[in-house]
Amino acid sequence: MKLKFFLFTLFVLGSLAFFPQKILADSESIKSFRSKITLHKDGTFNVEENIQYDFGANSRHGIFRYIPLTSRVGNYYRTLKVSFLGVLLDGENEKYSTNYSGDSPRFAGEAGKAYIKIGNANKTISGEHDYIIYYKVGNGIGNFSDHDELYWNITGNDWQVPIESAKAQILPDFDTQIIKSACYTGPVGGKEQKCRSSETLFDIFTTDPLLTNEGLTIVAGFPVKTFPLSKIDKNPPGTINPVFMYVLFIFLIIFSVVFYIALPIVLIVWYFKNKRKNRFGPVTVNFDIPKDEINEIIRPAEAGTIDTAKLEKDDVVATIFDLAIRKYIKIKEIEKKKAFAKDKKDYLISKLKNYDKDKLTLYEKDLLDELFSESNEIELSSISKNFYKTFSGMDDHVFLSLIKRGYYKKNPKTQRGFLIAGCIVSFLMFNFMLGFILLLFSRVLNGRTAIGDEIDWKIDGLKLFLKSVDRNYKWQAEQLAIVEDMIPYAIALGYIDKFMEQLKIIKPDYKPSWYVGNTAFYIASTNMFSTMNSTFATVAPSSASGFSSGGFSGGGGGGGGGGSW
Repeated sequence: MKLKFFLFTLFVLGSLAFFPQKILADSESIKSFRSKITLHKDGTFNVEENIQYDFGANSRHGIFRYIPLTSRVGNYYRTLKVSFLGVLLDGENEKYSTNYSGDSPRFAGEAGKAYIKIGNANKTISGEHDYIIYYKVGNGIGNFSDHDELYWNITGNDWQVPIESAKAQILPDFDTQIIKSACYTGPVGGKEQKCRSSETLFDIFTTDPLLTNEGLTIVAGFPVKTFPLSKIDKNPPGTINPVFMYVLFIFLIIFSVVFYIALPIVLIVWYFKNKRKNRFGPVTVNFDIPKDEINEIIRPAEAGTIDTAKLEKDDVVATIFDLAIRKYIKIKEIEKKKAFAKDKKDYLISKLKNYDKDKLTLYEKDLLDELFSESNEIELSSISKNFYKTFSGMDDHVFLSLIKRGYYKKNPKTQRGFLIAGCIVSFLMFNFMLGFILLLFSRVLNGRTAIGDEIDWKIDGLKLFLKSVDRNYKWQAEQLAIVEDMIPYAIALGYIDKFMEQLKIIKPDYKPSWYVGNTAFYIASTNMFSTMNSTFATVAPSSASGFSSGGFSGGGGGGGGGGSW
Protein backbone atom coordinates (compact mmCIF):
# COMPACT_ATOMS: atom_id res chain seq x y z
CA MET A 1 0.00 0.00 0.00
CA LYS A 2 2.81 2.41 0.86
CA LEU A 3 4.57 1.46 -2.37
CA LYS A 4 1.46 2.28 -4.48
CA PHE A 5 1.07 5.64 -2.75
CA PHE A 6 4.74 6.42 -3.33
CA LEU A 7 4.50 5.59 -7.06
CA PHE A 8 1.33 7.71 -7.46
CA THR A 9 2.95 10.68 -5.75
CA LEU A 10 6.00 10.34 -7.97
CA PHE A 11 3.77 10.28 -11.10
CA VAL A 12 1.89 13.43 -10.04
CA LEU A 13 5.09 15.34 -9.26
CA GLY A 14 6.57 14.30 -12.58
CA SER A 15 3.48 15.43 -14.45
CA LEU A 16 3.53 18.78 -12.70
CA ALA A 17 7.13 19.18 -13.67
CA PHE A 18 6.50 18.19 -17.32
CA PHE A 19 3.25 20.01 -18.28
CA PRO A 20 4.24 23.53 -17.15
CA GLN A 21 7.35 23.17 -19.29
CA LYS A 22 5.20 21.96 -22.18
CA ILE A 23 2.79 24.89 -21.71
CA LEU A 24 5.64 27.36 -21.53
CA ALA A 25 7.26 25.79 -24.55
CA ASP A 26 4.02 26.17 -26.56
CA SER A 27 3.03 29.66 -25.28
CA GLU A 28 3.60 32.87 -27.27
CA SER A 29 4.92 36.21 -26.07
CA ILE A 30 6.47 39.48 -27.19
CA LYS A 31 9.99 39.66 -25.89
CA SER A 32 10.45 43.30 -26.79
CA PHE A 33 8.25 46.01 -28.30
CA ARG A 34 10.25 49.07 -29.38
CA SER A 35 8.68 52.04 -31.14
CA LYS A 36 10.57 54.93 -32.73
CA ILE A 37 8.41 57.96 -33.63
CA THR A 38 9.81 60.63 -35.93
CA LEU A 39 7.80 63.86 -35.75
CA HIS A 40 7.56 66.22 -38.74
CA LYS A 41 6.87 69.95 -38.82
CA ASP A 42 3.67 69.42 -40.86
CA GLY A 43 2.08 67.47 -37.98
CA THR A 44 2.54 64.00 -39.47
CA PHE A 45 4.90 61.41 -38.00
CA ASN A 46 6.52 58.17 -39.03
CA VAL A 47 6.46 55.12 -36.77
CA GLU A 48 8.92 52.26 -36.77
CA GLU A 49 7.75 49.37 -34.58
CA ASN A 50 10.26 46.67 -33.77
CA ILE A 51 8.44 43.63 -32.35
CA GLN A 52 10.42 40.61 -31.19
CA TYR A 53 7.75 37.95 -31.26
CA ASP A 54 8.25 34.47 -29.81
CA PHE A 55 5.91 31.84 -31.30
CA GLY A 56 7.35 29.15 -29.05
CA ALA A 57 6.87 25.67 -30.50
CA ASN A 58 3.68 26.73 -32.32
CA SER A 59 3.61 26.80 -36.11
CA ARG A 60 2.19 30.12 -37.31
CA HIS A 61 2.12 32.12 -40.55
CA GLY A 62 2.95 35.45 -38.96
CA ILE A 63 1.36 38.21 -36.90
CA PHE A 64 -1.28 40.85 -37.43
CA ARG A 65 -1.54 44.37 -36.05
CA TYR A 66 -4.34 46.89 -36.10
CA ILE A 67 -4.57 50.53 -35.10
CA PRO A 68 -7.82 52.32 -34.22
CA LEU A 69 -8.44 55.25 -36.55
CA THR A 70 -10.64 57.20 -34.16
CA SER A 71 -9.73 58.64 -30.78
CA ARG A 72 -11.71 60.81 -28.43
CA VAL A 73 -10.39 64.24 -27.47
CA GLY A 74 -12.60 65.57 -24.69
CA ASN A 75 -15.99 66.12 -26.28
CA TYR A 76 -14.56 65.83 -29.79
CA TYR A 77 -13.23 63.07 -32.03
CA ARG A 78 -10.05 62.82 -34.08
CA THR A 79 -9.74 60.54 -37.10
CA LEU A 80 -6.23 59.33 -37.90
CA LYS A 81 -4.79 58.81 -41.36
CA VAL A 82 -2.64 55.69 -41.24
CA SER A 83 -0.56 54.48 -44.19
CA PHE A 84 1.47 51.29 -43.91
CA LEU A 85 4.82 51.63 -45.69
CA GLY A 86 6.51 48.24 -45.36
CA VAL A 87 7.51 45.28 -43.17
CA LEU A 88 10.79 43.50 -42.42
CA LEU A 89 11.03 39.99 -40.97
CA ASP A 90 14.45 39.17 -39.55
CA GLY A 91 15.92 41.96 -41.71
CA GLU A 92 14.24 40.85 -44.96
CA ASN A 93 11.19 42.27 -46.73
CA GLU A 94 8.12 40.29 -45.74
CA LYS A 95 4.77 39.76 -47.45
CA TYR A 96 1.82 41.59 -45.92
CA SER A 97 -1.68 42.81 -46.71
CA THR A 98 -3.61 45.81 -45.40
CA ASN A 99 -7.26 46.47 -44.79
CA TYR A 100 -8.63 49.91 -44.06
CA SER A 101 -12.03 50.96 -42.87
CA GLY A 102 -13.60 54.04 -41.42
CA ASP A 103 -12.78 57.08 -43.58
CA SER A 104 -10.97 55.07 -46.23
CA PRO A 105 -13.27 53.69 -48.97
CA ARG A 106 -10.64 51.32 -50.30
CA PHE A 107 -11.41 48.39 -48.06
CA ALA A 108 -14.34 47.05 -46.08
CA GLY A 109 -13.23 45.96 -42.61
CA GLU A 110 -14.27 46.52 -39.03
CA ALA A 111 -15.33 50.12 -38.62
CA GLY A 112 -12.58 52.56 -37.73
CA LYS A 113 -9.47 50.36 -37.83
CA ALA A 114 -6.39 50.00 -40.01
CA TYR A 115 -5.23 46.38 -40.28
CA ILE A 116 -1.96 44.87 -41.40
CA LYS A 117 -1.62 41.11 -41.75
CA ILE A 118 1.98 39.89 -41.99
CA GLY A 119 3.09 36.50 -43.23
CA ASN A 120 2.76 33.93 -45.98
CA ALA A 121 -0.28 31.64 -46.03
CA ASN A 122 1.83 28.93 -47.68
CA LYS A 123 4.59 28.99 -45.05
CA THR A 124 4.73 28.58 -41.28
CA ILE A 125 7.30 29.71 -38.73
CA SER A 126 7.98 29.13 -35.03
CA GLY A 127 10.37 30.36 -32.37
CA GLU A 128 11.59 33.96 -32.01
CA HIS A 129 11.46 36.38 -34.92
CA ASP A 130 12.09 40.09 -35.34
CA TYR A 131 9.36 42.14 -37.08
CA ILE A 132 9.74 45.81 -38.06
CA ILE A 133 6.58 47.60 -39.21
CA TYR A 134 6.80 51.00 -40.89
CA TYR A 135 3.81 53.32 -41.16
CA LYS A 136 2.94 57.00 -41.31
CA VAL A 137 0.28 58.82 -39.30
CA GLY A 138 -1.58 62.04 -40.10
CA ASN A 139 -3.88 64.14 -37.93
CA GLY A 140 -2.46 62.49 -34.81
CA ILE A 141 -1.21 65.48 -32.82
CA GLY A 142 -3.50 67.47 -30.56
CA ASN A 143 -3.53 71.25 -30.10
CA PHE A 144 -4.38 72.99 -26.84
CA SER A 145 -4.32 76.57 -25.60
CA ASP A 146 -0.99 76.20 -23.81
CA HIS A 147 0.75 73.36 -25.67
CA ASP A 148 0.71 70.86 -28.55
CA GLU A 149 0.58 67.20 -27.64
CA LEU A 150 1.41 63.73 -28.93
CA TYR A 151 -0.84 61.36 -26.99
CA TRP A 152 -0.04 57.93 -28.39
CA ASN A 153 -0.79 54.37 -27.38
CA ILE A 154 2.55 52.75 -28.20
CA THR A 155 1.67 49.06 -28.02
CA GLY A 156 -2.09 48.96 -28.00
CA ASN A 157 -4.10 47.20 -25.30
CA ASP A 158 -5.53 44.31 -27.30
CA TRP A 159 -2.55 41.97 -27.55
CA GLN A 160 -3.50 38.48 -26.41
CA VAL A 161 0.09 37.70 -25.40
CA PRO A 162 2.27 39.27 -22.66
CA ILE A 163 4.87 41.89 -23.54
CA GLU A 164 8.01 41.46 -21.52
CA SER A 165 9.32 44.97 -22.19
CA ALA A 166 8.22 48.01 -24.16
CA LYS A 167 10.09 51.15 -25.13
CA ALA A 168 9.32 54.31 -27.06
CA GLN A 169 11.56 56.99 -28.51
CA ILE A 170 10.39 60.40 -29.75
CA LEU A 171 12.64 62.02 -32.39
CA PRO A 172 11.46 65.34 -33.91
CA ASP A 173 13.26 65.98 -37.21
CA PHE A 174 13.21 69.77 -36.69
CA ASP A 175 14.24 72.17 -33.94
CA THR A 176 11.81 71.86 -31.03
CA GLN A 177 11.75 70.57 -27.48
CA ILE A 178 9.57 68.47 -25.21
CA ILE A 179 8.28 70.66 -22.39
CA LYS A 180 6.50 67.94 -20.41
CA SER A 181 5.84 64.23 -20.60
CA ALA A 182 3.96 61.37 -18.99
CA CYS A 183 3.41 57.63 -19.45
CA TYR A 184 0.79 55.10 -18.38
CA THR A 185 0.58 51.30 -18.28
CA GLY A 186 -2.08 48.67 -17.67
CA PRO A 187 -5.47 47.89 -19.24
CA VAL A 188 -7.65 50.47 -20.99
CA GLY A 189 -8.40 53.26 -18.50
CA GLY A 190 -5.53 52.20 -16.19
CA LYS A 191 -3.61 54.92 -14.36
CA GLU A 192 -0.55 52.85 -13.41
CA GLN A 193 2.81 54.32 -14.30
CA LYS A 194 5.12 51.33 -14.32
CA CYS A 195 7.34 53.20 -16.76
CA ARG A 196 10.11 55.83 -16.80
CA SER A 197 11.02 58.63 -19.20
CA SER A 198 13.95 60.91 -20.03
CA GLU A 199 13.10 64.33 -21.45
CA THR A 200 16.46 64.91 -23.07
CA LEU A 201 15.88 62.48 -25.95
CA PHE A 202 12.55 61.36 -24.65
CA ASP A 203 13.15 57.67 -24.18
CA ILE A 204 10.41 55.92 -22.26
CA PHE A 205 10.34 52.28 -21.18
CA THR A 206 8.33 49.96 -18.97
CA THR A 207 9.66 48.82 -15.61
CA ASP A 208 7.42 45.72 -15.39
CA PRO A 209 6.15 43.28 -18.03
CA LEU A 210 2.77 44.01 -19.60
CA LEU A 211 0.19 41.24 -19.26
CA THR A 212 -2.34 40.37 -21.93
CA ASN A 213 -4.63 43.32 -22.73
CA GLU A 214 -2.22 45.73 -21.09
CA GLY A 215 -0.34 48.43 -22.96
CA LEU A 216 2.03 51.38 -22.81
CA THR A 217 0.76 54.91 -23.57
CA ILE A 218 2.91 58.04 -23.71
CA VAL A 219 2.20 61.77 -23.68
CA ALA A 220 4.70 64.33 -24.98
CA GLY A 221 4.02 68.07 -24.75
CA PHE A 222 5.53 70.69 -27.08
CA PRO A 223 5.34 74.48 -27.20
CA VAL A 224 1.98 75.80 -28.45
CA LYS A 225 1.70 76.15 -32.26
CA THR A 226 4.62 73.80 -32.84
CA PHE A 227 2.39 71.83 -35.23
CA PRO A 228 -0.49 72.83 -37.51
CA LEU A 229 -4.02 72.50 -36.14
CA SER A 230 -5.35 68.99 -36.43
CA LYS A 231 -8.90 68.28 -37.53
CA ILE A 232 -11.44 67.27 -34.92
CA ASP A 233 -15.16 66.57 -35.26
CA LYS A 234 -17.98 67.13 -32.83
CA ASN A 235 -19.63 63.84 -33.81
CA PRO A 236 -18.06 60.39 -33.96
CA PRO A 237 -17.09 59.25 -37.46
CA GLY A 238 -19.89 57.30 -39.07
CA THR A 239 -22.61 59.28 -37.28
CA ILE A 240 -24.79 61.84 -39.03
CA ASN A 241 -24.53 65.48 -38.00
CA PRO A 242 -27.75 66.58 -36.25
CA VAL A 243 -27.79 69.80 -38.29
CA PHE A 244 -27.55 67.72 -41.46
CA MET A 245 -30.37 65.50 -40.21
CA TYR A 246 -32.52 68.57 -39.55
CA VAL A 247 -31.81 70.01 -42.98
CA LEU A 248 -32.48 66.60 -44.54
CA PHE A 249 -35.78 66.34 -42.67
CA ILE A 250 -36.89 69.77 -43.86
CA PHE A 251 -35.80 68.90 -47.41
CA LEU A 252 -37.78 65.66 -47.36
CA ILE A 253 -40.90 67.48 -46.16
CA ILE A 254 -40.55 70.11 -48.89
CA PHE A 255 -39.76 67.45 -51.49
CA SER A 256 -42.76 65.35 -50.45
CA VAL A 257 -45.14 68.33 -50.63
CA VAL A 258 -43.77 69.39 -54.01
CA PHE A 259 -43.43 65.92 -55.54
CA TYR A 260 -46.57 64.24 -54.20
CA ILE A 261 -49.00 67.16 -54.03
CA ALA A 262 -47.89 70.38 -55.74
CA LEU A 263 -46.35 68.90 -58.90
CA PRO A 264 -49.44 66.89 -59.98
CA ILE A 265 -51.67 69.94 -59.34
CA VAL A 266 -49.34 72.29 -61.25
CA LEU A 267 -49.19 69.89 -64.23
CA ILE A 268 -52.98 69.59 -64.38
CA VAL A 269 -53.46 73.39 -64.19
CA TRP A 270 -50.75 73.90 -66.81
CA TYR A 271 -52.40 71.42 -69.17
CA PHE A 272 -55.87 72.92 -68.93
CA LYS A 273 -54.49 76.43 -69.30
CA ASN A 274 -51.94 75.96 -72.06
CA LYS A 275 -52.34 72.69 -73.92
CA ARG A 276 -56.07 72.11 -74.46
CA LYS A 277 -57.02 73.24 -77.94
CA ASN A 278 -60.38 74.59 -76.82
CA ARG A 279 -58.50 77.60 -75.51
CA PHE A 280 -58.63 78.80 -79.15
CA GLY A 281 -62.41 78.53 -79.06
CA PRO A 282 -64.80 76.08 -80.78
CA VAL A 283 -63.40 74.43 -83.90
CA THR A 284 -64.91 76.00 -87.05
CA VAL A 285 -64.96 74.60 -90.58
CA ASN A 286 -61.82 75.48 -92.52
CA PHE A 287 -62.29 75.49 -96.31
CA ASP A 288 -58.68 76.36 -97.05
CA ILE A 289 -55.53 74.36 -97.50
CA PRO A 290 -53.63 74.92 -94.25
CA LYS A 291 -50.95 77.58 -94.33
CA ASP A 292 -48.54 78.89 -91.74
CA GLU A 293 -48.16 82.42 -90.41
CA ILE A 294 -46.07 83.50 -93.44
CA ASN A 295 -48.61 82.01 -95.87
CA GLU A 296 -46.52 78.95 -96.76
CA ILE A 297 -48.50 75.77 -97.47
CA ILE A 298 -48.39 73.00 -94.89
CA ARG A 299 -48.05 69.88 -97.00
CA PRO A 300 -50.37 66.86 -96.50
CA ALA A 301 -47.74 64.68 -94.81
CA GLU A 302 -46.95 67.55 -92.43
CA ALA A 303 -50.65 68.10 -91.70
CA GLY A 304 -51.15 64.39 -91.02
CA THR A 305 -48.07 64.30 -88.80
CA ILE A 306 -49.18 67.37 -86.84
CA ASP A 307 -52.61 65.77 -86.37
CA THR A 308 -51.33 62.41 -85.02
CA ALA A 309 -47.83 63.46 -83.82
CA LYS A 310 -46.26 60.74 -85.99
CA LEU A 311 -45.62 59.99 -89.65
CA GLU A 312 -47.83 57.18 -90.93
CA LYS A 313 -48.29 55.21 -94.18
CA ASP A 314 -51.27 57.41 -95.12
CA ASP A 315 -48.93 60.41 -95.05
CA VAL A 316 -46.60 58.72 -97.56
CA VAL A 317 -49.55 57.84 -99.84
CA ALA A 318 -50.81 61.42 -99.51
CA THR A 319 -47.38 62.68 -100.58
CA ILE A 320 -47.52 60.47 -103.70
CA PHE A 321 -50.87 62.04 -104.72
CA ASP A 322 -49.72 65.53 -103.77
CA LEU A 323 -46.63 65.20 -106.02
CA ALA A 324 -48.88 63.91 -108.81
CA ILE A 325 -51.28 66.87 -108.47
CA ARG A 326 -48.25 69.20 -108.56
CA LYS A 327 -47.14 67.54 -111.83
CA TYR A 328 -43.92 65.94 -110.53
CA ILE A 329 -45.11 62.40 -111.24
CA LYS A 330 -47.85 60.58 -113.14
CA ILE A 331 -49.74 57.47 -112.08
CA LYS A 332 -50.80 54.95 -114.74
CA GLU A 333 -52.93 51.88 -114.22
CA ILE A 334 -51.51 48.73 -115.81
CA GLU A 335 -52.60 45.11 -115.97
CA LYS A 336 -50.28 42.16 -115.49
CA LYS A 337 -51.30 39.05 -117.37
CA LYS A 338 -51.32 35.81 -115.39
CA ALA A 339 -51.20 32.45 -117.21
CA PHE A 340 -53.27 30.52 -114.72
CA ALA A 341 -54.74 33.25 -112.59
CA LYS A 342 -56.81 36.39 -112.81
CA ASP A 343 -55.06 39.40 -114.27
CA LYS A 344 -53.67 41.70 -111.58
CA LYS A 345 -53.77 45.49 -111.61
CA ASP A 346 -50.61 47.40 -110.86
CA TYR A 347 -49.61 51.06 -111.08
CA LEU A 348 -46.72 52.61 -112.95
CA ILE A 349 -45.33 55.76 -111.37
CA SER A 350 -43.44 57.94 -113.87
CA LYS A 351 -41.19 60.90 -113.34
CA LEU A 352 -42.42 63.98 -115.27
CA LYS A 353 -39.69 66.50 -114.54
CA ASN A 354 -36.50 67.02 -112.61
CA TYR A 355 -37.49 68.24 -109.21
CA ASP A 356 -36.32 71.58 -107.94
CA LYS A 357 -34.63 71.04 -104.59
CA ASP A 358 -35.65 74.50 -103.45
CA LYS A 359 -39.35 73.75 -104.04
CA LEU A 360 -39.37 70.28 -102.46
CA THR A 361 -39.05 69.35 -98.84
CA LEU A 362 -36.34 66.95 -97.73
CA TYR A 363 -38.84 64.15 -97.08
CA GLU A 364 -40.38 64.61 -100.56
CA LYS A 365 -36.91 64.34 -102.05
CA ASP A 366 -36.30 61.19 -99.96
CA LEU A 367 -39.41 59.62 -101.49
CA LEU A 368 -38.62 60.60 -105.09
CA ASP A 369 -35.00 59.45 -104.74
CA GLU A 370 -36.25 56.05 -103.59
CA LEU A 371 -38.82 55.73 -106.39
CA PHE A 372 -36.51 56.78 -109.21
CA SER A 373 -33.17 55.51 -107.97
CA GLU A 374 -32.70 53.26 -111.03
CA SER A 375 -34.95 54.71 -113.77
CA ASN A 376 -37.58 57.35 -114.43
CA GLU A 377 -40.46 54.96 -113.79
CA ILE A 378 -41.27 52.21 -111.35
CA GLU A 379 -44.05 49.72 -110.85
CA LEU A 380 -45.67 50.10 -107.48
CA SER A 381 -45.38 46.37 -106.73
CA SER A 382 -41.61 46.46 -107.27
CA ILE A 383 -40.87 48.98 -104.56
CA SER A 384 -38.06 47.60 -102.40
CA LYS A 385 -38.84 45.76 -99.18
CA ASN A 386 -36.21 48.07 -97.67
CA PHE A 387 -38.56 51.02 -98.06
CA TYR A 388 -38.68 51.17 -94.25
CA LYS A 389 -35.24 52.80 -94.37
CA THR A 390 -36.61 55.55 -96.61
CA PHE A 391 -39.63 55.87 -94.32
CA SER A 392 -37.31 56.34 -91.32
CA GLY A 393 -35.45 59.11 -93.15
CA MET A 394 -38.75 60.76 -94.10
CA ASP A 395 -39.88 60.61 -90.48
CA ASP A 396 -36.71 62.39 -89.34
CA HIS A 397 -36.97 65.03 -92.08
CA VAL A 398 -40.69 65.70 -91.51
CA PHE A 399 -40.05 66.46 -87.84
CA LEU A 400 -36.90 68.40 -88.70
CA SER A 401 -39.10 70.60 -90.91
CA LEU A 402 -41.78 70.97 -88.24
CA ILE A 403 -39.21 71.81 -85.57
CA LYS A 404 -37.56 74.36 -87.88
CA ARG A 405 -40.92 76.02 -88.48
CA GLY A 406 -41.51 76.21 -84.74
CA TYR A 407 -44.37 73.69 -84.47
CA TYR A 408 -42.47 71.18 -82.36
CA LYS A 409 -39.67 71.45 -79.82
CA LYS A 410 -38.44 67.90 -80.45
CA ASN A 411 -39.47 64.65 -82.04
CA PRO A 412 -42.48 63.39 -80.00
CA LYS A 413 -40.87 59.96 -79.70
CA THR A 414 -38.19 61.53 -77.49
CA GLN A 415 -40.70 63.35 -75.28
CA ARG A 416 -42.91 60.26 -75.06
CA GLY A 417 -39.93 58.24 -73.87
CA PHE A 418 -39.17 60.77 -71.11
CA LEU A 419 -42.80 60.83 -69.99
CA ILE A 420 -43.00 57.03 -69.83
CA ALA A 421 -39.73 56.94 -67.86
CA GLY A 422 -41.10 59.57 -65.46
CA CYS A 423 -44.30 57.58 -65.13
CA ILE A 424 -42.37 54.44 -64.14
CA VAL A 425 -40.25 56.36 -61.61
CA SER A 426 -43.37 57.94 -60.11
CA PHE A 427 -45.05 54.56 -59.65
CA LEU A 428 -41.87 53.15 -58.07
CA MET A 429 -41.91 56.09 -55.63
CA PHE A 430 -45.63 55.45 -54.89
CA ASN A 431 -46.67 58.76 -56.43
CA PHE A 432 -49.60 57.20 -58.25
CA MET A 433 -51.31 60.51 -59.03
CA LEU A 434 -48.23 61.87 -60.82
CA GLY A 435 -47.70 58.50 -62.50
CA PHE A 436 -51.20 58.49 -64.00
CA ILE A 437 -50.84 62.13 -65.10
CA LEU A 438 -47.55 61.41 -66.88
CA LEU A 439 -49.07 58.30 -68.45
CA LEU A 440 -51.95 60.44 -69.74
CA PHE A 441 -49.53 63.12 -70.94
CA SER A 442 -47.56 60.49 -72.88
CA ARG A 443 -50.77 59.96 -74.89
CA VAL A 444 -51.98 63.54 -75.29
CA LEU A 445 -48.78 65.60 -75.22
CA ASN A 446 -46.50 65.41 -78.21
CA GLY A 447 -43.94 68.18 -77.97
CA ARG A 448 -45.98 70.70 -79.99
CA THR A 449 -45.42 74.36 -79.31
CA ALA A 450 -48.19 76.93 -78.86
CA ILE A 451 -47.88 77.78 -82.58
CA GLY A 452 -48.09 74.07 -83.41
CA ASP A 453 -51.25 73.73 -81.30
CA GLU A 454 -52.84 76.62 -83.20
CA ILE A 455 -51.99 74.99 -86.55
CA ASP A 456 -53.44 71.71 -85.29
CA TRP A 457 -56.63 73.59 -84.35
CA LYS A 458 -56.86 74.87 -87.94
CA ILE A 459 -56.27 71.32 -89.23
CA ASP A 460 -59.17 70.15 -87.04
CA GLY A 461 -61.27 72.74 -88.89
CA LEU A 462 -60.15 71.25 -92.21
CA LYS A 463 -61.15 67.79 -90.95
CA LEU A 464 -64.66 69.18 -90.29
CA PHE A 465 -64.83 70.23 -93.93
CA LEU A 466 -63.46 66.93 -95.23
CA LYS A 467 -66.00 64.85 -93.34
CA SER A 468 -68.88 67.18 -94.24
CA VAL A 469 -67.93 67.85 -97.86
CA ASP A 470 -71.48 66.95 -98.94
CA ARG A 471 -72.61 70.42 -97.86
CA ASN A 472 -72.59 73.42 -100.22
CA TYR A 473 -72.08 71.49 -103.45
CA LYS A 474 -72.36 74.65 -105.54
CA TRP A 475 -69.32 76.22 -103.93
CA GLN A 476 -67.34 73.03 -104.29
CA ALA A 477 -68.23 72.65 -107.96
CA GLU A 478 -67.10 76.20 -108.61
CA GLN A 479 -63.88 75.66 -106.68
CA LEU A 480 -63.04 72.21 -108.08
CA ALA A 481 -59.32 72.95 -108.41
CA ILE A 482 -59.18 73.71 -104.70
CA VAL A 483 -61.26 70.64 -103.91
CA GLU A 484 -58.89 68.49 -105.99
CA ASP A 485 -55.97 69.79 -103.97
CA MET A 486 -57.79 68.50 -100.91
CA ILE A 487 -57.45 64.85 -101.99
CA PRO A 488 -53.97 64.36 -100.39
CA TYR A 489 -55.20 66.01 -97.17
CA ALA A 490 -58.21 63.70 -97.09
CA ILE A 491 -55.81 60.76 -97.38
CA ALA A 492 -53.44 62.04 -94.68
CA LEU A 493 -56.26 62.96 -92.27
CA GLY A 494 -58.22 59.72 -92.73
CA TYR A 495 -61.33 60.96 -94.59
CA ILE A 496 -60.56 59.83 -98.14
CA ASP A 497 -63.47 57.37 -98.50
CA LYS A 498 -66.01 59.97 -97.39
CA PHE A 499 -64.37 62.65 -99.50
CA MET A 500 -64.33 60.54 -102.69
CA GLU A 501 -68.00 59.61 -102.29
CA GLN A 502 -68.98 63.27 -102.17
CA LEU A 503 -66.54 64.31 -104.90
CA LYS A 504 -68.25 61.79 -107.19
CA ILE A 505 -71.54 63.61 -106.60
CA ILE A 506 -69.97 66.98 -107.34
CA LYS A 507 -68.06 65.83 -110.45
CA PRO A 508 -69.22 62.39 -111.65
CA ASP A 509 -66.96 62.40 -114.70
CA TYR A 510 -63.88 63.62 -112.82
CA LYS A 511 -60.71 62.35 -114.48
CA PRO A 512 -57.50 63.98 -113.23
CA SER A 513 -54.73 64.79 -115.68
CA TRP A 514 -52.16 63.04 -113.51
CA TYR A 515 -53.92 59.66 -113.68
CA VAL A 516 -54.14 57.34 -116.71
CA GLY A 517 -56.21 54.16 -116.69
CA ASN A 518 -59.08 52.20 -118.19
CA THR A 519 -60.92 52.15 -114.89
CA ALA A 520 -62.83 55.21 -113.72
CA PHE A 521 -60.82 57.20 -111.21
CA TYR A 522 -63.38 56.79 -108.43
CA ILE A 523 -63.18 53.02 -108.76
CA ALA A 524 -59.40 52.88 -109.27
CA SER A 525 -58.66 55.26 -106.42
CA THR A 526 -59.84 52.86 -103.72
CA ASN A 527 -57.60 50.12 -105.06
CA MET A 528 -54.67 52.53 -105.40
CA PHE A 529 -54.94 53.67 -101.78
CA SER A 530 -54.98 50.14 -100.40
CA THR A 531 -52.21 48.91 -102.74
CA MET A 532 -49.89 51.76 -101.82
CA ASN A 533 -50.67 51.35 -98.14
CA SER A 534 -49.71 47.70 -98.23
CA THR A 535 -46.59 48.36 -100.35
CA PHE A 536 -44.86 50.99 -98.23
CA ALA A 537 -43.15 49.01 -95.45
CA THR A 538 -42.49 51.16 -92.39
CA VAL A 539 -40.66 48.60 -90.21
CA ALA A 540 -37.86 46.14 -90.90
CA PRO A 541 -39.01 42.62 -91.86
CA SER A 542 -38.66 39.89 -89.25
CA SER A 543 -35.55 37.69 -89.29
CA ALA A 544 -35.81 34.47 -91.29
CA SER A 545 -36.92 31.42 -89.33
CA GLY A 546 -34.70 28.36 -89.12
CA PHE A 547 -37.67 26.13 -89.96
CA SER A 548 -38.94 25.15 -93.41
CA SER A 549 -37.40 26.96 -96.40
CA GLY A 550 -35.86 29.61 -94.20
CA GLY A 551 -33.27 27.24 -92.68
CA PHE A 552 -29.91 26.17 -94.08
CA SER A 553 -26.59 24.73 -92.96
CA GLY A 554 -24.39 27.48 -91.64
CA GLY A 555 -27.35 29.78 -91.01
CA GLY A 556 -28.48 31.43 -87.79
CA GLY A 557 -26.28 32.64 -84.94
CA GLY A 558 -23.09 31.09 -83.66
CA GLY A 559 -21.10 28.89 -86.00
CA GLY A 560 -17.44 29.51 -86.78
CA GLY A 561 -14.96 26.63 -86.55
CA GLY A 562 -11.91 25.36 -84.76
CA GLY A 563 -8.85 23.15 -84.92
CA SER A 564 -5.64 22.26 -83.15
CA TRP A 565 -2.78 24.68 -82.53
